[in-house]
Amino acid sequence: MSGLLDKAKTASSSEEKATKADTNQAKQASSAGLLKKSDSKPQKKQASKSDSALPKTQSSKAGAAPDGPDIPMILNLAGWIIIVLGAIFSLQGGGFGLIVVLIVLALGIGSIVQSQKMTGGISPLKTGISVALAFVIAVGPYAAIMIVPTNASMAVTEISIDEDEDTISFVVRGSFSDADAKIYVDGEQVWSGSKSMNNDRASFDVPIATIFQGNSLDYTANVVKEYTIEVESSDGQMITADIDPDFTTREVLDSGTRIFKVLKTGTRNNDGQTESYTYTDGLTIDAIVGLFSPSEGAQDDGGHSLDNLGLIPVTSDYSFQMTIKKGSSTQYVMPTVTVSGLDASWSSTFSGTQTGKANGWLGMPGTGLNDQSTEYLKKDDFYDDSGCYTFEIEVTNQYYAGDTATTYTSSNSWELDWNDDDSTQDAQMTTC
Repeated sequence: MSGLLDKAKTASSSEEKATKADTNQAKQASSAGLLKKSDSKPQKKQASKSDSALPKTQSSKAGAAPDGPDIPMILNLAGWIIIVLGAIFSLQGGGFGLIVVLIVLALGIGSIVQSQKMTGGISPLKTGISVALAFVIAVGPYAAIMIVPTNASMAVTEISIDEDEDTISFVVRGSFSDADAKIYVDGEQVWSGSKSMNNDRASFDVPIATIFQGNSLDYTANVVKEYTIEVESSDGQMITADIDPDFTTREVLDSGTRIFKVLKTGTRNNDGQTESYTYTDGLTIDAIVGLFSPSEGAQDDGGHSLDNLGLIPVTSDYSFQMTIKKGSSTQYVMPTVTVSGLDASWSSTFSGTQTGKANGWLGMPGTGLNDQSTEYLKKDDFYDDSGCYTFEIEVTNQYYAGDTATTYTSSNSWELDWNDDDSTQDAQMTTC
């Protein structure tokens, strides 16, 4: 009996200890949980042996820290930026040299390849496409300009004429050291010159007298003679440009005249009565010079078939003079008219220096003023009796260096028969 009681006490004591142990463990667990929640600084977990045994490829990507810059992406972007920079150098027309362009290209491709290595290996297909595209971008413009030369990097510009200096000027532009220029007339060389380039340009001034070989235009405005500039650069490029035909139409070949009666009113005594009457006191005279059809000519009543629209004005240096004749006798010689470009000038015996434009009908100098303040030639200064009066214009062209001036003469004639006392009794001014 006592043995059974001892066993029961022992068992009871063991269960009590076990219960206390369980209670203590529960309290410790609860205490540990509270500590974890309240702890603001997490404890670093120590790597176990099994963790250290994992292969390195299972960690973060190589070359980039978990929170650091993406090095492969930066290299790839830098490579393409370098290639674009090479394209810019290439577009300069080879000014930086092919070696520089190739070095820049190699740096760009190297950066792209290195970025692919750092991301897990090189793909032959992807690398090949990248290299080909980079080569086209960087070297393509250089090849287009240098390997296959064109006139795109060379030009002839600013072709102009200076009437004061009597020169034709033009500018050559391009990236080379020297330019050789020639001028041809219908394929025959008439001038040549060379210039060194300064800031990619060279200016040429050519005296018109050294190249002029006749008008470019005829009276119908068709080109009958071509003036051409040809330029060759020191690097072998060549370009041609046409000179404006208006610049090289310099010779006056045609001229014409038209006349108008000037009527005056006077008074006179007739059987003790004062009466007024109208009489012819002279002529206003117009001249026209330039190029026009040879079929144009004088008309009855002092007119002319040519109007301003039928004229091609000649911009040049020349002079002309009008002479009035009756038969073979010279009745009056007008002051000489000098033309520079289209600006005409003369010295009138009546009103001094006068100016006008030689691009149409131009009023000639006279010896009096009509009611419109226009100069006219008085009857008493050239008219002596009825007859056929010829109005002759002689044009003098001077532009050939060392050559004799060329002259062209035109004549327009009318019958003049004027009544001294009554203009209504004048005969018609018919051509003669």
